[in-house]
Amino acid sequence: MDSGLQPGPLSGYPELLSLFPYREVREPQAELMAAVRKALGGSGRLVAEGPTGMGKTVALLCGLLSSPELEGTRVVYCSRTHGQLDRVVEELRILSSRLSVPGMSLRGRREMCLHPLLRRFTSGAGEAAHLCSVLKGEGRCEFFGRLEGKGEELVSGFSGRQLTAGELFRRCREEGLCPYEISRRLLPGMRVVACSYLYLLDPSIRPSFLRSLEADLSELAVVFDEAHNLPELAVELASERLTLGSLLQGEREAAELGDEEAEELCSGMREVLEELSRGGREGEERVLEGGELEEKICERLGGAREAGERLLEAGERALLLKVREGRAPRSHLRAVGKFLLRVDGTAGRKEFLRIVSVREDGTPVLEVQALDPRSLTLPVLEGVRAAVCTSGTLSPLEAYADVVGLSSPLKLRCSSPFPPENVLALVLKGVTTREQSRSREMYRKMVRGILAVEASTPGNVGVFTASYEVLEGLLEAGLEEGLSRPLFVEERESSSEENDRKVREFKSWAERGGAVLLGVMGGRNAEGGDYPGHQMDSVVLVGIPYAPPSKRLERTVEYWEDQFPGLGRRYGYYLPAHRRLAQAAGRAHRLPSDRAAVVFLDERVFSPFVRKSLPAWMGERLRRVEEGELRRRLEEFFGVD
Repeated sequence: MDSGLQPGPLSGYPELLSLFPYREVREPQAELMAAVRKALGGSGRLVAEGPTGMGKTVALLCGLLSSPELEGTRVVYCSRTHGQLDRVVEELRILSSRLSVPGMSLRGRREMCLHPLLRRFTSGAGEAAHLCSVLKGEGRCEFFGRLEGKGEELVSGFSGRQLTAGELFRRCREEGLCPYEISRRLLPGMRVVACSYLYLLDPSIRPSFLRSLEADLSELAVVFDEAHNLPELAVELASERLTLGSLLQGEREAAELGDEEAEELCSGMREVLEELSRGGREGEERVLEGGELEEKICERLGGAREAGERLLEAGERALLLKVREGRAPRSHLRAVGKFLLRVDGTAGRKEFLRIVSVREDGTPVLEVQALDPRSLTLPVLEGVRAAVCTSGTLSPLEAYADVVGLSSPLKLRCSSPFPPENVLALVLKGVTTREQSRSREMYRKMVRGILAVEASTPGNVGVFTASYEVLEGLLEAGLEEGLSRPLFVEERESSSEENDRKVREFKSWAERGGAVLLGVMGGRNAEGGDYPGHQMDSVVLVGIPYAPPSKRLERTVEYWEDQFPGLGRRYGYYLPAHRRLAQAAGRAHRLPSDRAAVVFLDERVFSPFVRKSLPAWMGERLRRVEEGELRRRLEEFFGVD
């Protein structure tokens, strides 16, 4: 069958002509496949920017699996959501008529567990892994206990197939067998594994994952999809936090054990926190200089490492006791011990800060704050056979490669899959959320811009602001009263379930008059949500989400300036904000067929400095308009009478 592939990027790779499983190939797919093959013949590193919806998954799989340089190499495809991971398996199934490759998607241990204690009482991946080992060691997991014999039969039946985590989970639940353990036993026979970033990035999880794969890092080709998430995720994983509440709970836990030494250690650490935070104002944070924290810990506890190890040991006993008694299996002693070991393990390292702050409720908090994602990304990106980082928002590519530690990568900005007539990108003149310009009249002008977008848009409208302060400023300036459609506001403290319900209701208005969703850039609805079709016909970006001044920000900029002279403020301050802006701006264009308007209510976006951080398909089409022209341009675009 004629594949429809044309000469050009793929002219040097004829094997891709027969491997690509669809009748037609889009230009950006051809560019990406060719770039993968070219990179594998060089440094083995690629950073590629390509919009969501262009068909990156199948293009990456074709490029990697057809490469002679990767013959026999395992492919680990990391992404953000279960749907994206399952998509890898779906594409492998479509490819199987040309090239049959066994593969599977994984979910975290908590999502793949049937035990009610683990599902109910754990949150993080490390916590779930630890409780799992305790339950198995104590013989208190019936699902693991049934694996002998029956489990091998199931593994044999699944081997050599393309399997999603959901399919595996449902079958294991029917059989009463541990889905996580079955998936672990299947891993050695899988050529492609789709999983969360955590499996490779988290140092507490990676060794176990590699053992299950029966592979070393050097034997893997790794894809980080939605890779704009990588820097912030790595920084979050490398950081640690300790609250007064954990210390008080740790003291109670130790008293219940009758462990006076552990109780004294928690009490001493509580005194350290209280002393360091004394005199601090609510919402204020202070960077602890030199070895101030270590000195205080040494005075009260005798040393961070020794105290941390002792509290971890006490926490293990507390956890076992709770498991045996059927109580909630959580240990605050372990949390305090982990924090102390992180303090010890990062002592003297300039890429980590020690910060004490006081929350708005008056509660003091201690943090070991990572500044550099490379403490976690570099070992992986340097250790693997090949690495691809891709997303719709990685510009500038050189800066992204620097920040995550990609050495000498091939760089690609894929062509836009969106026809020019499907994209309207506008900047409204005379508006900005710059601090000194935030007047009542400025907010009213921004509200008028949003109302013009609402009146001219046939379906739903998304409005994402630079901060909750800006969001509240719009509401105070009369946004809700001026709208003719239902307004759904992202709440700062709402649960995931409540937020998901609100977003589902918002989407339901797409075909019945439209609604408006108001949220913040960098928030869950601007980063994780997809709104194809009429679910978001227009997206409005109010301001640029620059971080407010703080000691933490100041030290972050200083650190990056030391690493990359002349670029500290760009890497530590500007680019994180520009990436959040670009992510939110791309919410409405998720499929090549999507036709939507992107309206920026901040004239700074039109400057070359900001515009070059936007995806090319958006930045190249950006136009400035006056307030009176905005509605006319939107009506022409949407064909509104």
